[in-house]
Amino acid sequence: GRVFMIKLKWLIFTVVILLFFSGYFGYKHYYKENFTKTNNERTKITFINGFTGGDGSYMKKITEGFNNSQTKYQVVELQEKEHYTKFKSGNYDLVVIHGNNLETYKKDGLIQSISPLLAEAGIKETDFHPAGRKVASIDGELYAVPLDIHPLTMFYNKKLSPQRVTSYADLKTLNSRLQKRNKNVYALGIPSAGLVEYYALTIAAQNNINLQKGNYLNSNQPKFADALMTFHDMVWEEHLSPSNLGTDGDFQTFMKKADRKGSTKQAAVALTGPWYYAAAKDTYGGDLGVASVPRLGDKQAVYGNSHTIALSSEVKDPKVLRGIEEYLKYMYSPENMINWADGGQSPVHLPTINIIKKNKDKYPLAYANQKQFDTFVPAPRVYLFNEQIRYLNDTVFSKLILTKNYSKSQLMDELEKATSIAKQLAETEPKK
Repeated sequence: GRVFMIKLKWLIFTVVILLFFSGYFGYKHYYKENFTKTNNERTKITFINGFTGGDGSYMKKITEGFNNSQTKYQVVELQEKEHYTKFKSGNYDLVVIHGNNLETYKKDGLIQSISPLLAEAGIKETDFHPAGRKVASIDGELYAVPLDIHPLTMFYNKKLSPQRVTSYADLKTLNSRLQKRNKNVYALGIPSAGLVEYYALTIAAQNNINLQKGNYLNSNQPKFADALMTFHDMVWEEHLSPSNLGTDGDFQTFMKKADRKGSTKQAAVALTGPWYYAAAKDTYGGDLGVASVPRLGDKQAVYGNSHTIALSSEVKDPKVLRGIEEYLKYMYSPENMINWADGGQSPVHLPTINIIKKNKDKYPLAYANQKQFDTFVPAPRVYLFNEQIRYLNDTVFSKLILTKNYSKSQLMDELEKATSIAKQLAETEPKK
């Protein structure tokens, strides 16, 4: 009986071991087949962007979510500071392009229309806010998928400005009240460098000035000079801003704390980039207000830039194209696109905009900025836009803000020079 029991024990032990290993190897085979297709077996899609700041991890979350959701495709995402240079010299399928660069990339033959691919993916143009469609459309076709818009944004310190300012008159009233209490506290700060393109193009939009003439930027307009002089006068005539502020003086002055005895200047309001929100929130907490920029001209309008996702003109492989369709279908589901709002961006995808509206306390920045979409004016659609506007950004605006007795005729001379440079650059456009 004892020998029988020993044999029975060994038999049970052997069966258990066999069952364990057959189960283990069976599961391993099942897991490998269903979840761990090697990267070599998956169709690879390369995606390059410049999201090297805090927003990068939120885009990575979308990409990794897609890669884990299926086994056919692998999106290899590269976040590079010099992503434009790398895109031009490398081999990438998808690229993030700022709205004001889209025309140039199309004319240089670097991207192809993405409209057919979106149709296959079941993504409709009407899924996007008209402002997003306007940014990404060239000749009636989408040359990129609109991702977000980042307009000039107003932050305000609720302790200094309990009510948000909505007009030039409000700024003057606020400034008068602040200056009576402390000469070092101003309504806002006007920078001489930094986000000056956003200032110049916002004031043009607010005064119904069209800066595009054919294929070049025509800033040589008396009406535009008058509009730009608004900023000079805010500093030197109305004293709404401290004088001689440098790069990003708009935000730096907002973040400073003035005391009566010292010389530190402080501003109650910042007209600045939405990417500064996290820093402002850390400093001001519940005292931080976020709203649309005030009306400084004839009507409410705002300029800003945007992110779009474009398709390289090199992509022809049907498998890669199918993979991109699936990736975009995944990304542009509101439950995934909301990650982009978590990263502090303002998506232009309408179903996601609706989620933000319902949760405006959770997404105050995205909510404030999507309210500006209806009055958003994109960059003029010209070849080499960044180069065409550079003289205005780097030279003209700083003279305007830093020179006390600057006249309109001096400004017109500079705008004539800026226009001449823009014309020369426009002539380098590739001929069809």
